Amino acid sequence: MDFIRKNIYSPSVIGVAILLLGLILFAVLWILVPPPPRSIELATGFSEGLYQQFGKKLQHQLSGEGVSLTLKTTGGTRDNIALLDDPNSGIDFALVQGGVADISKYPNLVSIAGIFYEPIWVWYREAAFKKEGGRLSLLSQIKGKRVSIGSDGSGTLALTMELMRVSGLSVDDFRAEKLRPDEALAKFSSAELDVVFLVSAIEAPLLKKFYQIPDIRLMGFEQADAYLTQLPYLSKVKVPRGVLSIAQDIPRQDMKS
Repeated sequence: MDFIRKNIYSPSVIGVAILLLGLILFAVLWILVPPPPRSIELATGFSEGLYQQFGKKLQHQLSGEGVSLTLKTTGGTRDNIALLDDPNSGIDFALVQGGVADISKYPNLVSIAGIFYEPIWVWYREAAFKKEGGRLSLLSQIKGKRVSIGSDGSGTLALTMELMRVSGLSVDDFRAEKLRPDEALAKFSSAELDVVFLVSAIEAPLLKKFYQIPDIRLMGFEQADAYLTQLPYLSKVKVPRGVLSIAQDIPRQDMKS
């Protein structure tokens, strides 16, 4: 006891005590609050889509911070949600289209932030709507038409089906095809489709390929406000005239999407 009393205030003893205390505190924090991961896997979407492009930009930025980001291409939003919900998938984060996930079914998923608006684009052939003066203004007009509604696992398919539901339509009312955007583009270009539904941000390179197809037009949602009352997770976005192509004047008027 005398030895302890004599040395307890010794600078070397105090230094050792502080070091031990620091090590214990570090160990506790390491267990309770682990350091951020240095390797992350992100589910994006189609290899040619905007989600993939965004993922590549993020991948480049994080590499400068010493973080390795692996990108996983998928069929789209629904696939991404399934991967996030699967504890064995290895997916840490995913880009997901707003309004697709039912929160009650996925209580463990957390939304971090909104990144950009993704309008729903409804492209159509004027020739397919001759009786309507070459103009598609209501979804009820697509009855009997050849329509691409999005591919399995995509947010486009999920939103299209919801729009059909509140419009009083079913897939039996028209000739539906579940196609990826690139597949829809190819069939639309060869006149094998009358209408194509596509959910994408305005910056997506694929949009440019659509408006380069001759004799196609973009539908404006004249009932946009009515759809918002039925599907409140949607937002009304104004698409200015000529924003896709000033030279080709597409769209030819301000649109609601």
